[in-house]
Amino acid sequence: MHILGIVISCCAFLLGGLLILRGAVSRLIGVFPLFYSYIIYCFCGFIGMYLIYWRDPQLYPSAYWIYYLVSILVEFTVLVEISDQIFRPYHAIRNLGRALTIVISIVLGFVYILPAILGSTPRRPVLFDFALRASVTKVVILVVLFYVARHYGSELGRNVGGLMFGFSIYLAMNIAMLSAGKAFEPALRDPILWVMSPLASVLCVLVWTISLWELAPMPDRRATSTAAGRDPEAVALELTRFDSELSKILHK
Repeated sequence: MHILGIVISCCAFLLGGLLILRGAVSRLIGVFPLFYSYIIYCFCGFIGMYLIYWRDPQLYPSAYWIYYLVSILVEFTVLVEISDQIFRPYHAIRNLGRALTIVISIVLGFVYILPAILGSTPRRPVLFDFALRASVTKVVILVVLFYVARHYGSELGRNVGGLMFGFSIYLAMNIAMLSAGKAFEPALRDPILWVMSPLASVLCVLVWTISLWELAPMPDRRATSTAAGRDPEAVALELTRFDSELSKILHK
């Protein structure tokens, strides 16, 4: 199980490197900057964690938990990127989505990380509970983004759809693992998480690599709105008005 977990982690690392390389070659990094900043963070974090693991195994557990907690918050950048792509023509709506995601990240940090650091309760159960609730929160945000996109007849396209699908796989597996992990003793739970956690990353990054292999143009909003049975001009006007009113409120 130990060796298998390392092999799967290395596969995720190689896929992440391929995704970054392909993004640089196809200039997708400039189109999805927040997403690629997250991938680069994970890529560099993997290298740092394994350097610590091989050179100072006693330091590794503490370093890993810090990296893991920060990663949970950094993952919100993927949701911000998805929101940015969906609402790219509407600057005020896009900025509101960013602000809400940042606020949620800060609240989660104060509510769940600080008790784990300062509290007298066992740290591991608190951290597992924090990770589980953060994953559920991300799923809720993802569902809301998908609903809004469909409501306004916005076809996601291959790139953004792939981002959402890959992240959905990752979050679903995390929720299942963390929920089950809370019910088992560490002796049984830790070896399973050692394998399943990198497996979730491999599946997620594999979907991302395929969907982001090249830049796919966003589908025509007018055509998708018509297919959804809504007047495309009415949809565009509704969003433009909301964006305009939101801009006025935010600039007061």
